[in-house]
Amino acid sequence: MRKFTNWMAALLLLVTPQVTVAQHGARGTGGASGTSAGSYPRDTDSDIKDIQKMYAVQATAEQKAQFQSWSQSTEAVKLRIEELRAAVATNDFSGQLNALKTAIEKCNSGYHAFVSGLTDAQHTGLKKPLQKLGKTNDELAKAVANAIREVGQASSSAKREVKLANGVAAVENLLNQQKNIAVEMSMSP
Repeated sequence: MRKFTNWMAALLLLVTPQVTVAQHGARGTGGASGTSAGSYPRDTDSDIKDIQKMYAVQATAEQKAQFQSWSQSTEAVKLRIEELRAAVATNDFSGQLNALKTAIEKCNSGYHAFVSGLTDAQHTGLKKPLQKLGKTNDELAKAVANAIREVGQASSSAKREVKLANGVAAVENLLNQQKNIAVEMSMSP
C-alpha cells in the first residue's frame, strides 16, 4: 500500500505543474495557450481515469495468495511436462502421466478460484486480459490432454515429442499471460 501511496504522490506532482500552467496560460506569463482560463488539458481527465482503473483492478491480499498458488501450479505443469519428456525416452512414463494429469487439474482449479475471486470492477477493468487469460488456460488444458493421449497411445517418438513440445509452448504462453495480469493488478509476477 505504501508503494501505491508514493506512486500516487509522484503522479500528482507530475500532473500538478501541467494543470497550473494550463490555468495560467502560456507558462504563467498571462498569454493564451489554447485553453480558456480555468480549464484543464484533456489528457488530465484520461490520467485520472487511468488512476481510477488502476486502483479498481488492484489485487487484494487474498487474490494475491490465490494468484501465487495458481502460478505455482502452472509451474508444476511445466515441470511435469519436462519430466514426462525425459521419461518418454526410457518408455517408463506411467507415473509421469498421472502426475501431469493431477498437475493440470490443480492448475485449472487454481485458475477458476482466482477468476471467481475477482470483483465486478476487476472483471470490467480487466475484461480483455481476462478473456485472453481464459483462452490461454483452455489452450493449455487441451494441449496437455493431447500430449497425455498421444504419449499413452504408444505412437511414434516424434509424434510424442511434438505433442509434448506443444504442451511446453502452451504452458509458457500461460505463464506470460499470468505475468501480464499480475502487472495489471499491481502484483509481483
